[in-house]
Amino acid sequence: MELDTILLVILVVFAAIGLAVVAGTIALMVRLRLSPRGVAAAIGTFIYLASPVDVAPEALLGPVGLVDDAGLLAMTLLYLARLAAARRAADAGTGPDAVAVRPPGQP
Repeated sequence: MELDTILLVILVVFAAIGLAVVAGTIALMVRLRLSPRGVAAAIGTFIYLASPVDVAPEALLGPVGLVDDAGLLAMTLLYLARLAAARRAADAGTGPDAVAVRPPGQP
């Protein structure tokens, strides 16, 4: 294969991955009704994990360098889970944003 063909294939693969990430993000926003803050946290985490700049670089520290990546991913997943749970609780009327509705005539 020629270099041009290889670069084109790599570009198409990256474009397909990007489209999959965008489609997955939109699907999560619709399905879980995530707030824009949750989406921003997920996208920021993805960018950090994909970027070569790292707090603890794997090239120098080996497997120990994956600890910051795993920690950030775990924190983001926990944050998204809490956002989804808060949204479900608000929809069910049991969350902190729920409004108590009393029957007429009751104080």
